[in-house]
Amino acid sequence: MPAPQPQIFVVDDEPDDIFFLRRLVQMVGRPHQFQPFGNADAAIVALSAIASSEPRAELPLVCFLDIKMVGTSGFDLLKWIRGQKALDALPVIMISSSDYPDDVDRARELGAQAYLKKYPSVQAMEKVLAEAENFAASPPAKKTFLQWTYRFVESRDTVLAK
Repeated sequence: MPAPQPQIFVVDDEPDDIFFLRRLVQMVGRPHQFQPFGNADAAIVALSAIASSEPRAELPLVCFLDIKMVGTSGFDLLKWIRGQKALDALPVIMISSSDYPDDVDRARELGAQAYLKKYPSVQAMEKVLAEAENFAASPPAKKTFLQWTYRFVESRDTVLAK
C-alpha cells in the first residue's frame, strides 16, 4: 500500500488567494494533498481532530495561514496552534499581502516558522516546501517547531534564464 501524500493546509478567506496558492503548489510539482479552509474555525476543527486522534494522525506537511481574515485572524489561529502540545511539530508559515515589520515580528513571536509575502514565486514556494519535507523527515525525537529557523522569505525570487 503506497504511503499517503503529505497534506498542505491553507487557511485563507479569499477564494482567489486559495486558488493561486493551489496553482503555485501544483507548479512546484511535489506530490501532495491540498486542503483549503475558508476560515480559521474550520481549520481548528480539522487540526483538533488530528491532535486528538489515537493513534496520532500524521500532521500536515505545512500550514499556510493568512493573517487578515474575517472572524478569527491568522495570528489568533497561530496562537491556538502553538497552545496545542500535539501540534508542536506543525510548521506554520504566515502568508500575507503586507510585509509590515510589526506583522513579521508578531509572527515570529507567536511561533511561525516563516513569513511569506503574497504572491511568492515558484522558486520561493519550492524552497519552502523542500524545507518542510526535510523537517518532516527529521527523527521524531528531534522535532520541535523551534528547530526550523525562522526567516522572512522573499517572494520575488528572480527566475534565471536557462
